[in-house]
Amino acid sequence: MDNGLCDHRSGWRRSGPGDRDSGSAGKTCGNRETGAFTPLLESQRRRGLAACPDRGGGIAMYLEINGSIYRLLIEQEQGGWLIPYETPGAPVFLTRAGWGKRVAVPAEPDGPRTKAEQKRLDMIRPLTEERACITDKILRRRMAVRIAQEHHTTSRRVLRLYYIFLAHGTIQLKRKALKPKREEQKKIFAAAIERYYLSAKRPSLRDAYDCLLLEQYTDEEGKLLPEYPSWHSFRQYYYRSGMHKKSHKIIAREGLSDYQRNHRLLGGSAPLWKDHLGSYQMDATQADIYLVSSFDRSLVIGRPNIYLAVDTVSELIAGIYVGLEAGENAVMACLANAAADKVEICSKYGIHMTQEQWPSSGLPAEIITDKGREFESARVGELCVRYGMERESLPPFRPDRKSLVEKTFDLLQSRYKSLLRGKGVIEPDAQERWSTDYRSQAVLTLEEYTELLLRIILYLNNRPLKNYPASTEMLQQQVPMTPAGIWRWMQENGRSDLLEVEKEEIYCLALPRKEARVTRRGVEWDGFVYINPELRNLLEQLRGQKVTVAFDAQNTAKAYLLYECGYLPLALAQSCSCYTGMAASEAQLYRKHAQETIHMLDKQDVQARIELLRSTKELIRQAENGGMKRRQSGSEISANRETERRKRT
Repeated sequence: MDNGLCDHRSGWRRSGPGDRDSGSAGKTCGNRETGAFTPLLESQRRRGLAACPDRGGGIAMYLEINGSIYRLLIEQEQGGWLIPYETPGAPVFLTRAGWGKRVAVPAEPDGPRTKAEQKRLDMIRPLTEERACITDKILRRRMAVRIAQEHHTTSRRVLRLYYIFLAHGTIQLKRKALKPKREEQKKIFAAAIERYYLSAKRPSLRDAYDCLLLEQYTDEEGKLLPEYPSWHSFRQYYYRSGMHKKSHKIIAREGLSDYQRNHRLLGGSAPLWKDHLGSYQMDATQADIYLVSSFDRSLVIGRPNIYLAVDTVSELIAGIYVGLEAGENAVMACLANAAADKVEICSKYGIHMTQEQWPSSGLPAEIITDKGREFESARVGELCVRYGMERESLPPFRPDRKSLVEKTFDLLQSRYKSLLRGKGVIEPDAQERWSTDYRSQAVLTLEEYTELLLRIILYLNNRPLKNYPASTEMLQQQVPMTPAGIWRWMQENGRSDLLEVEKEEIYCLALPRKEARVTRRGVEWDGFVYINPELRNLLEQLRGQKVTVAFDAQNTAKAYLLYECGYLPLALAQSCSCYTGMAASEAQLYRKHAQETIHMLDKQDVQARIELLRSTKELIRQAENGGMKRRQSGSEISANRETERRKRT
C-alpha cells in the first residue's frame, strides 16, 4: 500500500508521493515524515519494540504527552500532526513546545491477514493514499462519505478504521485465545443459572448472580474474594448463550403446563379433531356481571354461572345454562338444554326464531371436559351409562385442549360488556384499591340476562367462520361457512352421532335432587311444601319418612317425587303459593328478606309491649292515689252508678 507511512507487516517503509527519492527505501520526504522501519531495526521489531531515535531517522516516532501516547504522523518546522495511539481519533496539530518525551511502544503483531482485515484495508485505501486527508478535515470527511456509500456502511466506521490504521499502521484483528480460566468460568455460570435461576421460585437473574458469589467467591467469613466475575460478564453469558430463549427456562420457572398453554408450537385445527357431530366441549365460568332479583330490583343476587356445550366439528353452541346453581345440577341442566328444542326455549323469552338458526337437539355421543368435579359426578356417569354417552376427561389446567368452548365464553361476554358498562359489568380493576363497587350498578335480572345471552348465541351460531378448514366437498357444494350451516350440512350427509331422547324424560333426569320429609302438610324441604291430592294415600303411607324429590331450581312451581324409578308430579301448597314462578335461590332470598322484616317488627312489638306495661302501671299508681278506699254496700254502689250516669249525660 503506497501511503508514505510505516507498514508494520513488512517492516519496510514504502515510498509515497512527494518523497525526494522515490527509489530509495527508508528516506524521509521533504517535510520529514516519520514512521518507516528499516532492515537495520528488524531485531528491535522482533523484540516487540519500535525504537524512537532522533527525528529524521526514518523510524515511527511516539511521544508521551500528559500520560497519553501519540504517534507523530507529519513533522513540520513549527510542530507536527499527531494521533492518539491507545484511543485513535482525528489527527491534531501540536507545536513543538507541547511535545513530551519520546517513548517506545510494542510493535503490532505480524501474521497473515484475514479476509476481513484485507477487506477493511481495501476499503480505506483511498484515504491512506491521499496524505492530505491527515491535515484536511473537510477532504477527509468527504472521502469517508463517498467510501461509505460505495461499501454500504457508515462514514463513522470508515473514519474509525482509518484512524486505527494511522495510529497502529495496521487494522489487524486482535485474536485472543480463551484462557482455561474463562472456560472454567463459563461452566460455573451455566451451573449457577441451572441451579438458582431456573427454579420454580422464579428469582431474578441478579439474585442468581448474588447466590453464585455467595457460594463460589466468598471466604469463610463471607467476605467477597478479590477476583470475582462481574455482573456484566454473568449477564452477557446468559444472553449470548441463548438461555433466555430456550424452552427449558419457561418449563423450569413457569411449569410445563404454562409452556404447553402459552409457548409451545401450534399445529392443526380444533374442528378437525372430530369428524362427526355430537362431540361437545363443556366448561363453566362465572359471568363478569352482577344481577338483581326479578321480584325486588333493590336486591342484588350476585354473579350468575354459565355452562356451555359447544360442538367440536361445527363450532355451534349447542347448549347453555345460566343460573345461580353450580355443580352437577348445572351440568345436567346444560345437557338438557342441548337436547331440547331451541325454538320452544327461545319463545319463553320472547325470541322468535326458526329451527335453521339453531338446529341442534338431542344428547351428544361424547362430552369433552376437564377434570372438574361436577363433570365427574355420579349423575353424569349415570347419564352416560343409560344413554351410551362417552366422557373424555382432559388434563387439568389445560384450557387450550378445549379451546372452542373457552373462546366462546370470551365471545359471549365481549358482545355485551361495552353496552352494559356501568350497569353491573365487572371491569379489570375490580380488585384494586378505590375501585368502583360494581354490585351497586347492577340493573339486569336473571331472566333479562338469559334473554341477552340467547340473542348473542343466535348471532354467534350464524356468524361467518373465516378461517374454518372446509373440505373440498364442502367448497364444491357451497356450504355456508357458519356454525349453523355446517351443522345442517353434516346432518344432511349422515355425519351425526346425536342421541334422540324423550323430552319429559331428559327434563326430569336433568333436575337436581334433594332429600325431603313427608308430613301432615305434604312433602317439605327448605321451607317449601308440595302436595298432590291424587297421591294422598301414598303420602299417608310415607308420612314421617325421608324421600327424594327432583325440582327445577329455576321454577319452584312444581317438583317430582322419585318413587319406584318413576317421577310423580307435585305442586306447591297454598301456604307457599307466594313463591310460584320464583327460582329457588330467589325464593330463599325473598324469605330471608321477609324474615328480616318480621324480626324488625318483632323488635318493635317488644318495645310496644314494654311501653304498654309502663303506662298501665303509671295509670294504676295514679288511680290508687286518687281517693280513699272503704267498704260500700250494694245500694250505695247503685246510687253512685246513677249519679255517674247523670253527670255523663
